[in-house]
Amino acid sequence: MEGERFALTRQGYDRLKSELDQLLAEQQEREEQMEDLYRDPDRNNDEEAADFDVRTMKEYVDERIGHLRYVLERADIMQEDPDPQRINAGDRVIVWDLQARQEHTFNLVSGEEIGVTEDGVSVDSPVGKALLGRRAGDTIEIKVPDGWARYAIRSVESTLG
Repeated sequence: MEGERFALTRQGYDRLKSELDQLLAEQQEREEQMEDLYRDPDRNNDEEAADFDVRTMKEYVDERIGHLRYVLERADIMQEDPDPQRINAGDRVIVWDLQARQEHTFNLVSGEEIGVTEDGVSVDSPVGKALLGRRAGDTIEIKVPDGWARYAIRSVESTLG
């Protein structure tokens, strides 16, 4: 784990950094709520339930902050597309679904960016893995829960830079 690195787009890095900043502010708020709860010696059952909720949320926030710091400290920000002719993380890929006869757009990002990117597809997902290294004009077949999906890759566009 020591050498673990995370390839992030600039947009993904900025979004994770923004989430970290928001959680740090929330962490301070949760700590203040905990102090308020513990100062009241005459707490009733409702306040004890509130105490549990505050502690649970604080634990979640603390855990997420730790994870985000870990990722951001080990982030390699992708500045440019290593091979504009081939599909890489950070690319937008337009495919034609041969069975459904409709177009789909996939923005390939790292798994760490999925939580902060509205329309991303992880490079670690079956679709992401099948697309990596391919180029426009290729046809791929992917095992999906409902069977198989077949896509013709129409275009590849870098979102980097």
